[in-house]
Amino acid sequence: MEIYTRKFEIIEDSLKKLSEIKRENPTLSKYRTSWKDKDSAERNIQKIVEAIIDLGKILIAEKKLKEPSSNREVFQILVENEFFPSELISLTDKMIGMRNIIVHSYNRIDDSIIYGVLKKNLPDIKKLISILKKVCLSSKKKGQATF
Repeated sequence: MEIYTRKFEIIEDSLKKLSEIKRENPTLSKYRTSWKDKDSAERNIQKIVEAIIDLGKILIAEKKLKEPSSNREVFQILVENEFFPSELISLTDKMIGMRNIIVHSYNRIDDSIIYGVLKKNLPDIKKLISILKKVCLSSKKKGQATF
Protein backbone atom coordinates (compact mmCIF):
# COMPACT_ATOMS: atom_id res chain seq x y z
CA MET A 1 0.00 0.00 0.00
CA GLU A 2 2.89 2.35 0.72
CA ILE A 3 4.12 2.17 -2.88
CA TYR A 4 0.69 3.31 -4.06
CA THR A 5 0.68 6.14 -1.54
CA ARG A 6 4.10 7.35 -2.67
CA LYS A 7 3.12 7.33 -6.36
CA PHE A 8 -0.07 9.28 -5.62
CA GLU A 9 1.94 11.82 -3.59
CA ILE A 10 4.22 12.36 -6.60
CA ILE A 11 1.20 12.84 -8.85
CA GLU A 12 -0.55 15.25 -6.50
CA ASP A 13 2.63 17.30 -5.99
CA SER A 14 3.13 17.53 -9.76
CA LEU A 15 -0.51 18.51 -10.32
CA LYS A 16 -0.14 21.36 -7.80
CA LYS A 17 2.94 22.60 -9.64
CA LEU A 18 1.17 22.42 -13.00
CA SER A 19 -1.82 24.33 -11.60
CA GLU A 20 0.55 27.04 -10.35
CA ILE A 21 2.26 27.28 -13.74
CA LYS A 22 -1.19 27.56 -15.34
CA ARG A 23 -2.13 30.43 -12.99
CA GLU A 24 1.13 32.27 -13.59
CA ASN A 25 0.87 32.01 -17.38
CA PRO A 26 -2.52 33.31 -18.52
CA THR A 27 -1.44 33.30 -22.18
CA LEU A 28 0.62 31.08 -24.45
CA SER A 29 2.93 33.99 -25.26
CA LYS A 30 3.68 34.53 -21.56
CA TYR A 31 4.29 30.79 -21.13
CA ARG A 32 6.70 30.78 -24.10
CA THR A 33 8.85 33.49 -22.47
CA SER A 34 9.55 31.43 -19.34
CA TRP A 35 12.01 28.60 -19.91
CA LYS A 36 11.67 27.70 -16.22
CA ASP A 37 7.91 27.25 -16.47
CA LYS A 38 8.22 25.33 -19.75
CA ASP A 39 10.85 22.98 -18.32
CA SER A 40 8.88 22.54 -15.11
CA ALA A 41 5.61 21.84 -16.93
CA GLU A 42 7.26 19.25 -19.16
CA ARG A 43 9.01 17.54 -16.26
CA ASN A 44 5.88 17.43 -14.09
CA ILE A 45 3.76 16.02 -16.92
CA GLN A 46 6.46 13.37 -17.39
CA LYS A 47 6.43 12.53 -13.66
CA ILE A 48 2.64 12.18 -13.63
CA VAL A 49 2.57 9.88 -16.65
CA GLU A 50 5.43 7.74 -15.36
CA ALA A 51 3.73 7.39 -11.97
CA ILE A 52 0.45 6.40 -13.66
CA ILE A 53 2.26 3.76 -15.71
CA ASP A 54 4.04 2.49 -12.60
CA LEU A 55 0.73 2.20 -10.74
CA GLY A 56 -0.74 0.19 -13.59
CA LYS A 57 2.28 -2.13 -13.69
CA ILE A 58 2.17 -2.64 -9.92
CA LEU A 59 -1.53 -3.53 -10.11
CA ILE A 60 -0.84 -5.96 -12.95
CA ALA A 61 1.93 -7.63 -10.95
CA GLU A 62 -0.22 -7.87 -7.80
CA LYS A 63 -3.07 -9.46 -9.72
CA LYS A 64 -0.69 -11.74 -11.65
CA LEU A 65 -2.04 -10.56 -14.99
CA LYS A 66 -0.34 -10.86 -18.35
CA GLU A 67 2.90 -8.86 -18.47
CA PRO A 68 2.57 -5.84 -20.78
CA SER A 69 4.94 -5.52 -23.72
CA SER A 70 4.59 -1.71 -23.79
CA ASN A 71 3.44 1.15 -21.60
CA ARG A 72 0.28 1.53 -23.66
CA GLU A 73 -0.55 -2.13 -23.16
CA VAL A 74 -0.58 -1.65 -19.36
CA PHE A 75 -4.00 0.00 -19.48
CA GLN A 76 -5.35 -2.32 -22.17
CA ILE A 77 -4.60 -5.27 -19.88
CA LEU A 78 -6.28 -3.51 -16.97
CA VAL A 79 -9.36 -2.83 -19.11
CA GLU A 80 -9.50 -6.44 -20.33
CA ASN A 81 -9.46 -7.61 -16.71
CA GLU A 82 -12.04 -5.02 -15.58
CA PHE A 83 -9.67 -3.04 -13.38
CA PHE A 84 -9.81 0.16 -15.47
CA PRO A 85 -12.59 1.85 -17.48
CA SER A 86 -12.24 1.53 -21.26
CA GLU A 87 -13.35 5.13 -21.83
CA LEU A 88 -10.04 6.36 -20.38
CA ILE A 89 -7.81 4.39 -22.78
CA SER A 90 -7.71 7.28 -25.26
CA LEU A 91 -6.52 9.65 -22.52
CA THR A 92 -3.84 7.27 -21.24
CA ASP A 93 -2.63 6.70 -24.82
CA LYS A 94 -2.31 10.45 -25.40
CA MET A 95 -0.53 10.94 -22.07
CA ILE A 96 1.94 8.14 -22.81
CA GLY A 97 2.57 9.61 -26.27
CA MET A 98 3.26 13.01 -24.77
CA ARG A 99 5.61 11.48 -22.21
CA ASN A 100 7.51 9.77 -25.02
CA ILE A 101 7.93 13.04 -26.88
CA ILE A 102 9.10 14.82 -23.72
CA VAL A 103 11.54 12.07 -22.74
CA HIS A 104 12.97 11.38 -26.17
CA SER A 105 12.68 14.97 -27.47
CA TYR A 106 11.39 13.86 -30.83
CA ASN A 107 12.11 16.93 -32.90
CA ARG A 108 11.17 19.82 -30.68
CA ILE A 109 8.52 19.87 -28.00
CA ASP A 110 5.58 21.99 -29.12
CA ASP A 111 4.95 24.63 -26.43
CA SER A 112 1.35 25.08 -27.57
CA ILE A 113 0.57 21.40 -26.89
CA ILE A 114 2.06 21.49 -23.39
CA TYR A 115 0.27 24.77 -22.71
CA GLY A 116 -2.96 23.22 -24.02
CA VAL A 117 -2.59 20.44 -21.45
CA LEU A 118 -2.22 23.06 -18.72
CA LYS A 119 -5.23 25.05 -19.87
CA LYS A 120 -7.61 22.29 -20.95
CA ASN A 121 -6.62 18.84 -19.73
CA LEU A 122 -5.77 19.08 -16.03
CA PRO A 123 -9.38 18.24 -15.03
CA ASP A 124 -9.27 15.11 -17.24
CA ILE A 125 -5.98 14.07 -15.67
CA LYS A 126 -7.42 14.63 -12.19
CA LYS A 127 -10.43 12.47 -13.07
CA LEU A 128 -8.15 9.69 -14.31
CA ILE A 129 -6.09 9.91 -11.11
CA SER A 130 -9.22 9.75 -8.97
CA ILE A 131 -10.39 6.59 -10.73
CA LEU A 132 -6.93 5.04 -10.63
CA LYS A 133 -6.67 5.76 -6.91
CA LYS A 134 -10.00 4.07 -6.31
CA VAL A 135 -8.92 1.06 -8.39
CA CYS A 136 -5.51 0.70 -6.73
CA LEU A 137 -6.68 1.16 -3.19
CA SER A 138 -9.76 -1.04 -3.60
CA SER A 139 -7.74 -3.78 -5.31
CA LYS A 140 -6.09 -4.55 -1.99
CA LYS A 141 -9.49 -5.34 -0.52
CA LYS A 142 -11.15 -7.32 -3.30
CA GLY A 143 -10.78 -8.72 -6.79
CA GLN A 144 -12.00 -6.32 -9.43
CA ALA A 145 -12.74 -2.66 -9.08
CA THR A 146 -15.97 -0.81 -9.55
CA PHE A 147 -15.83 2.56 -11.24
